Amino acid sequence: MDRSIAPEIKNQIELTKLSVQKEIVNGVEVNYVNGGSAPLLKLELVYNAGSKYQSQPLVASLAFDILRDGSKKINGKAFKESINGLGVYYGMDVFKDFGTLSFFVLERNLNALLDLIKEVITHPNLPEEEFNRLLQKEKNDFMVDCEKTSFLARQRFAEVLFNESEYGKVAHYKDFDNVEYQMSKSFVYDYIVNTPFKFLVSGSISTKSKVLLTNFLESLEISSKGTKKEAKKCNPKKELHIISKDSEQCSVMLGKLLPGKTHPDYHQISITNALLGGYFGSRLMQNIREEKGWTYGIHSTIINYEEATSLVISADVLHDKGDDTFKEIKKEITRLQNELISEKELDILKNYLKGNLLKGFDGAFEQIDRFFSVDSFGLGWSYYDEYIKTLETINPEGIQKISIQYLKWEDFVFVKAGGKHA
Repeated sequence: MDRSIAPEIKNQIELTKLSVQKEIVNGVEVNYVNGGSAPLLKLELVYNAGSKYQSQPLVASLAFDILRDGSKKINGKAFKESINGLGVYYGMDVFKDFGTLSFFVLERNLNALLDLIKEVITHPNLPEEEFNRLLQKEKNDFMVDCEKTSFLARQRFAEVLFNESEYGKVAHYKDFDNVEYQMSKSFVYDYIVNTPFKFLVSGSISTKSKVLLTNFLESLEISSKGTKKEAKKCNPKKELHIISKDSEQCSVMLGKLLPGKTHPDYHQISITNALLGGYFGSRLMQNIREEKGWTYGIHSTIINYEEATSLVISADVLHDKGDDTFKEIKKEITRLQNELISEKELDILKNYLKGNLLKGFDGAFEQIDRFFSVDSFGLGWSYYDEYIKTLETINPEGIQKISIQYLKWEDFVFVKAGGKHA
């Protein structure tokens, strides 16, 4: 063996994907991902109850907030003490498309937890005084957030990119005076109580646990089929939107609509986005953070909703560098369109993305998240195999072609909050 010659580096990766066992129990779709040695389970109840289903802003978020008060049987402080006594970590959260109840529980406490969950989703307490307290808290938090240019930019960006769609509806100060207790209470009964949900179970799932979970589902009285709402089509306002605010920093956001996960070019778009601004070694980070020192970080992200996919580039920059930041972003996109990336830079990107993908499959809890992120779009595990194949085969010409086709500057929406304005 000649030790002066470095060993050959093999960059091919293979994902160890745990099997997903899918069942329908009492009208509920259950997905089991069994893995891990610790007797710990993660339960997620995913409802079609995201903010796109609400009649006006704040209704859905307050509905899930008051669910935390427990059931008519065990509520308030007693509910929190019961949950904590079982060593359970839990969250009740609302997103654009879905509302979720999530729990981490030791196997030995599963049965007791399921009893509590059943009470919450069939006989929630929903006290009006708690609603009023939470409403006031959210109002106070909103007033604090409105002092931040990043929050103002994010709010306006959603409105102008997802214009005319439910995805673009955000809360304003006046909405806190218009939302009523009965709205959030009705939301809980319309979209959660006795409605079907998608049940995601991951971790070390024993036969005993599975029996308990099946019994829990069979004991529910699912009385409705549930409703699936499709958000309206977006009509982006493709121009610069300025929010004047005297501030020490300037927050910039820009982006555009993109094809979704089911599109044949999606993987190539995702890889190109990572090169542009999706990791620490990206073009935007090297330019605007490392070379210019205008920001601590600039990021380009692809966000997927059921009816809309978007590219979002955001940064908090020096108060007088907002317009210059837009120019430098345009310059980097133009470079991708006009100049081929070097094989060395592409290899660094590929290695980062491979490592990131492997990290996302490290355990049952991570895998159930990866599974749901594709299953909710009607896709399966093969999505990730196709991603790896694209990662292996994409070349500089492919990056350039995608940049030209999907990063047209005239399609972007721009928002600038705070700082100096020309």
